[in-house]
Amino acid sequence: MMTDENKKISRLIYGLADSPTALICNAYDFLGMHAPCTDWNIRCATPYLTPMVGMAITIKLWCGIPDETYRPEPSHRDSSLYYEMIERAEKTGVPNVAVIHSMGEKQCGAVLGDGMAKSMVATGIVGCVTDGAARDLDGIEKAGLALFCGGMVQNHYALHWADLGAPVAIGGVTIKTGDIIHGDRDGIITLPEAGWGRVIEACRLTQDFEKAAHVVFRRRDMTQSEIQSEVDKLAERYGGYITALKDEF
Repeated sequence: MMTDENKKISRLIYGLADSPTALICNAYDFLGMHAPCTDWNIRCATPYLTPMVGMAITIKLWCGIPDETYRPEPSHRDSSLYYEMIERAEKTGVPNVAVIHSMGEKQCGAVLGDGMAKSMVATGIVGCVTDGAARDLDGIEKAGLALFCGGMVQNHYALHWADLGAPVAIGGVTIKTGDIIHGDRDGIITLPEAGWGRVIEACRLTQDFEKAAHVVFRRRDMTQSEIQSEVDKLAERYGGYITALKDEF
């Protein structure tokens, strides 16, 4: 049964499903917070899917060298951790994002392909973020799994899973299990928890502000100083609206 906390998280996730990542960043700016974002080493590999948003579940993976040259300690790295990860995701009852830190030589072996993508989607995982490589991109996209990765390769080695639930560093951002992640063609962000109760409404107000500001930017009958002054007034007005929002989380 879904907990009350996860019910709130689910409402947050679905409430942001239609918002572009850049809009959420701007909404957090109005809230006086910064939404951490991955660098350009993490690329969207499924650009035709809708924005991805879900709760992070983190894990590490060694897949960059042939199996015969690496023997992990069973107590530390165990293939069963993958199945434990997707079982945990299924039990939360909310959309999850698998966040996989690739250890070893990242350019050699694929972190995942279309088979794993299908098993993830079947258990409620809506996306995968990894600093490693992937393959079977067409199949991953057809499965409906949003994918953000460091690159593409053709083959894979044996997969050694480790440290389920431990924080990981991906694209310059530290991501923890339980973080809310949002991503689209622009990249990946994590949502500061302090803004969870206001960010949905802040996005709506920020979008209204941006539409009004863009109308002003297109004006040909105003000087640049007049345009800037008008946009500053809009920003102050909408900033006031957003600052006054009640925390609904």
